[in-house]
Amino acid sequence: MEDEMTLRKGVAAAAMDMIKEALPTTLDLYHLPLSSPNPIIRIADFGCSTGLTSIQAIETIVQCLLDLIKPIKEPRFHTLEFQAIFSDLPTNDFNTLFTNHLPVRRRYYAMAAPGSFHGRLLPTASLHFAYSSYALHWLSRIPQEILDKSSRAWNGERIFHVNSPAEVVGAYSAQFGRDMEMFLSARAEEMVSEGLIFMVVPGEPDLVHDSQTTFGSELELLGSCLVDMANEGIISKAKVESFNLPEYFPSEKELKQVISRNEFFHIERIQTLSHPKMHVAFPTPESRSLFLRVAFEGLLCHHFGNELIIDDLFHRYSLKVAKSLFFLKPESHESISFFVVLKRKKSEENM
Repeated sequence: MEDEMTLRKGVAAAAMDMIKEALPTTLDLYHLPLSSPNPIIRIADFGCSTGLTSIQAIETIVQCLLDLIKPIKEPRFHTLEFQAIFSDLPTNDFNTLFTNHLPVRRRYYAMAAPGSFHGRLLPTASLHFAYSSYALHWLSRIPQEILDKSSRAWNGERIFHVNSPAEVVGAYSAQFGRDMEMFLSARAEEMVSEGLIFMVVPGEPDLVHDSQTTFGSELELLGSCLVDMANEGIISKAKVESFNLPEYFPSEKELKQVISRNEFFHIERIQTLSHPKMHVAFPTPESRSLFLRVAFEGLLCHHFGNELIIDDLFHRYSLKVAKSLFFLKPESHESISFFVVLKRKKSEENM
């Protein structure tokens, strides 16, 4: 999908530039633990999916390291080998990633590590660099209280936390915090001292309500289409009420607070990424609709089964997008991402 690739390439390009800037200033090669006599640097992408941007991230990190090593005279740095680890859920199509995008000529050995990044995937103290882009906003599970009609956090017919009661937002936020803690705790065990994590996390501005963000507005609109179809008897109202998207977009303040609760990492930097505006990447209602369809069709079909006519849903969505404020006046809505660099603390700092 060309429009989706425009957006992702824009975000990826900005992230790659920031990695090139951040890595030389935050990494001390001389203190990075290396095995001997055959030193290996391991780099992992958590939530790699099947796209080219994962390969680009690995290539960028490897090239930055080669540039840093080049002027060093110590022999051990000139026998370095690199291993790239691509990790995602077992259902990910790793064959497509490796067949279509992995360069034949490369400076690293590639492997897959299927599994959830909310748990351990690699041996203790074996990883030097980690990267994760547009993956950590996906929740490991839907907060159960938002599905409970007797709970103050019940989310009713809404499929996201946009314009939901504070209790719903709080439930989503708490789940995001638990998931981030699991991710960081697992990486803390896998990473060597002073290893680096680079993360790109979609979020929202601190002082902007989520209904004023493009992502939030689009998801609210998608939910209204499902409600319309339930009111017309096309799909079950009960199924609409039990469907919630497992995503959460934190503010910068919230992201800092969540990361700071983990005792194993220093926050080296958090920056707001500049990337193409949604109305540039997706100039038509149909392209907006296709973008969301690619992201959520699997979840929708799994939950609603055969009763949901997916073409009908996204046709309705396209019609609503054409009349929406975020499409007609894109300057009134914004979408941001955060580029985060974390450094693994030395072992003695955790004692």
